[in-house]
Amino acid sequence: MGVGGVIAAAAAAQSEDLSSFDYAFPDIDVENDIGRRSLLHPGMPSPHPTPGQMPSYGATSSAGPSSLRASPEMYRRDSGLNRVPEEVDPDEEALEEADEEEWDLEEHGYYSGSYKRTVALYALVPITSLLAFVFLALLPTWIWPVHQRDSSTYPRYFQSPLPELLVSAALWCLSHFLRVPLYTLFSALFTSPISAVLLSRTAHAFLTQFLRISALALLRVRHEMVYPLPTWHDTAFRTIWWLALGWALAEAAVGIAQGYEQLALYRNVMVPEERVHELLTTWKDSEQGSGSISRQDCVPLSPHNGTGVVEVVNGNGRSGGRPLQPRRLDDAIRLAVDQDVEQLINLKEREELEEVYGLPVIYIPVFVSCLQRIDTFILSLGITLILSGAYLRSPVSFPTSTIPPPIYSNGPLFIAFPLVTLVHLALSLLYSPPVLPRIGVHTTAYCARKVLVVNRKDLRIAGLCPDSVPLHQRSVPPHDSLKDANH
Repeated sequence: MGVGGVIAAAAAAQSEDLSSFDYAFPDIDVENDIGRRSLLHPGMPSPHPTPGQMPSYGATSSAGPSSLRASPEMYRRDSGLNRVPEEVDPDEEALEEADEEEWDLEEHGYYSGSYKRTVALYALVPITSLLAFVFLALLPTWIWPVHQRDSSTYPRYFQSPLPELLVSAALWCLSHFLRVPLYTLFSALFTSPISAVLLSRTAHAFLTQFLRISALALLRVRHEMVYPLPTWHDTAFRTIWWLALGWALAEAAVGIAQGYEQLALYRNVMVPEERVHELLTTWKDSEQGSGSISRQDCVPLSPHNGTGVVEVVNGNGRSGGRPLQPRRLDDAIRLAVDQDVEQLINLKEREELEEVYGLPVIYIPVFVSCLQRIDTFILSLGITLILSGAYLRSPVSFPTSTIPPPIYSNGPLFIAFPLVTLVHLALSLLYSPPVLPRIGVHTTAYCARKVLVVNRKDLRIAGLCPDSVPLHQRSVPPHDSLKDANH
C-alpha cells in the first residue's frame, strides 16, 4: 500500500469517529438558574473591586496580551533560531521581561509603582518651593543691604511684606481665573481651534503683564521712592522684590495643589512592583478559565418563593418583617454603578492629562517638578524687575497733574512690555497640548530655565538696568522737590 492509500484510510477512520461522537448537553433548569445567575455581568466590577477580580476601564483593547503580540514579526523576534546561548545577556532578558510586564499591565489600565511612595516623593516639590521662597526672601538682606531708614507709610500692624504678598497673590489669582473666560470668548468668535488658542494665550499674556504693573500703582511705589530712578539702594526695591515673590508664591501653591490632584487620579490603578508578576499570573489564569463564573462575581438574588422576607419579632410579640436581601441588592447595584461612574471619570481625566503631557503624570521625575517651581520664582522676579524698572523710568508712573523731569522717557516701557509679553506667550505656548507632548516636559523646563538667563548688557542698552548712582551725583532735582513732584 502506498503512502496515498495510508492517508486515505486514516482520513476515513477519523471521519467515522467524528460521526459517531455524540455530545450530551446537560439539562439546565432555566427558571431555577435565574436565582443563581450573576446580577452584574462578569466583566463589571464587584461591589468591592480588586485589581485581580475585574478588568480595568483603562484597557486599550478587548484583545488579550497574547493576541496583540502574535504577529509574525514578533514570532520572528522571539524565535530562538536568531540567537545562540552565548549571546544571551541576563540583564537584557530581565529588562525585556520587565518591559513586557509593564506593557501587559498598561493593557489592563494599571501602572507599576507604589502610590504612597509616589506621593512621598512628590513632597519634595513643596519643600523645594518653600526653601526657594525663604532663600530669595533673605537674598536682598544678604547682598543688597539698605542702610537708610525705612519710611514706610503702611499701618503699624500691616507692615511690609504683607501688603505686597496679598496684592500680588490676588492679582495672580485674577489672571489665573480669567484664562478660561478668555478662551471661551475667542472660541466663540473664531472657528479655528489654533486661532482661538493663540489669541486667548496672547490676550492672557498681555493681561498678566498689565496686572503686574498695576501692583506698582496700587502700592504707590513711585510715591515712596527716594531715588529718582530705579536702584537697589532705594527701599522701593524691596517692595518690588516682595511683589515678585508674592506672585510666584501664589503660582507655586496652585501648581503644587494641582499636582496632588493629578496624582490622586492614579490612586486606584497603581500596583506595587512586587505584586505585578502575581497580578499578571492571576489575570492569565482568569482569561484561560473565563467560561466559568466564580462565586465572587455573583450577587445572589432573592428567591422567587417569597421566603426572602425575614421575620423579626420584637418585644411585644409582633413581627415586623422587611425584605433585607432586595435592599442589600439595591445597595450593591448603586455602589457598583457609583464606582463605575467614578472610574470612568478618572479614566477620562487621566487620558486628558496624558494627551497634554505626552506621558502619565506619575512617570514625570520629581526633580522636573521641583525645577519648574524654582523656575516660577526666578521667572517672576526677572519679569517683575524688568517691567518695574521700565515703568518707573516712564512718565506714565507720575500723576497727570505733575510734569515729570526730562530724564524720564517712555522708550524703556515701549521696549520692555512687548518683549516680556512675547516671552510669556512663548512659554505659554510651550505648555499647550499641541507642543508639550512633542518636546516633552523635560525640554520645556529646560527652555524656561534658559529664558531666565538675561544679559545685563542688553538690559542696559534698553535702559532697564541703570547703574546705581546716589541722588546727589545726578543732574536731577533734589530729594525734596522730587517728593513734591511725586505727590
